[in-house]
Amino acid sequence: MKRIFTLLTCLTPFTFYAQDLVLVTFSNSYKEMAFYKLTEENAVNVANTSWDMAFTAFGTADAGIHLNEAAELNGNELQLFLAPTNNFDNPVNPANLGDRLYNDEISWNYGAFNANRLEVEPDDFGWGIYDPGTGKIEGTTVFVLKFRNGTYKKLQIVSLDQNVYTLKHADLDGANETTLTIDKADYADGKFAFLSLSTGQTLSTVPDEWDLLFTRYAVSFDDGMGGLIYMVTSGTLSGLGVEVAQADGVDPATVEFTDFQDSLSTVLDVIGWDWKTFNLSSGGWSLPDDRAYFVKTANGDVWKIVFQSFGGSSTGNAIFEKTLVGNVSAVENSPVFTTLDVFPNPSSNGASVTFSMKNAGVVKLSLVNLLGQVVWTGKTQATAGFNAVELNGLNVPPGAYFLKLQANGATATVKLSRA
Repeated sequence: MKRIFTLLTCLTPFTFYAQDLVLVTFSNSYKEMAFYKLTEENAVNVANTSWDMAFTAFGTADAGIHLNEAAELNGNELQLFLAPTNNFDNPVNPANLGDRLYNDEISWNYGAFNANRLEVEPDDFGWGIYDPGTGKIEGTTVFVLKFRNGTYKKLQIVSLDQNVYTLKHADLDGANETTLTIDKADYADGKFAFLSLSTGQTLSTVPDEWDLLFTRYAVSFDDGMGGLIYMVTSGTLSGLGVEVAQADGVDPATVEFTDFQDSLSTVLDVIGWDWKTFNLSSGGWSLPDDRAYFVKTANGDVWKIVFQSFGGSSTGNAIFEKTLVGNVSAVENSPVFTTLDVFPNPSSNGASVTFSMKNAGVVKLSLVNLLGQVVWTGKTQATAGFNAVELNGLNVPPGAYFLKLQANGATATVKLSRA
């Protein structure tokens, strides 16, 4: 990496620090994806073919399962379909497959395996339904995976019970049935378990923390005929707890974060794929010279990112300039908390609160009804950075509540609905 250190001053409340030029690569022909943490010099690359499914491991209330949509140039990607039956024992004819399913690139809470869920039903996770009687999610849906080599497997997430995912897959005629388990406790630091079905193993090479993922993924366009799915060969997604604002029509050298902080979004593809365009006349890639991105990480650090060049499929190299703007709080201007969210929301059973803190400390939690009465309390020892905490024992009537977090004299509040 080429490093350029420049001392800058600014009249805003945020101090600009050293600038770095960063090189990340999709590899030639886009064969790899890159996980990048902004405080690090180098990204961690893994082969597109190294994993198939990513399971969330935030806590006990999450059950998101994502599909690896990445593939090299002119290669085939994994394809996920609804099976024509919800009985795993039934044989499946690939000619009768249901809808193809995609990640929606909105949130890491839900992926392609959750795409069929009813959003108005908080107990519905798409692949299964939460059963309050047993306290586990029971699988209700059979899927079919089409692999990059053209072969098929039928697959079912059997359950999520006591923080353990159980899944099974087999050939379409039922042969070679295999059962696998994933314990969330083994992946709490990294927040995701990246599983390869061919090996039955999860990746150990993905870093525990990353802010940006450079990869291929699917995007949808409104073509006036029901929508069009396009496979992006090279795009950028934000990580867990990361927010991004896009600044257009600006001078990237002088643009100020304060002018765009209200545009911060948790949607995963704010940076997306259009930070570069292919020029048909020149046969090369061009980048806008009036665009910058502000990336707020889970611990509240804000970075300005300006893309400088892209090598396309010949190298897969992308170069951008990163500048640390400073550390801000998006939670009631809190000096302690930097992010706060709760899910599922609304919730009819358990829920999880995710938040980020500048420093470690004891956090007091309380649930307050609309009359101002405290109906539940809890306490946790939180670490600096991202935290996920289960809200156990929320035996309160349906309705609207406010969940308050208090630490070191600061308070952060989020609305929670009980269905």
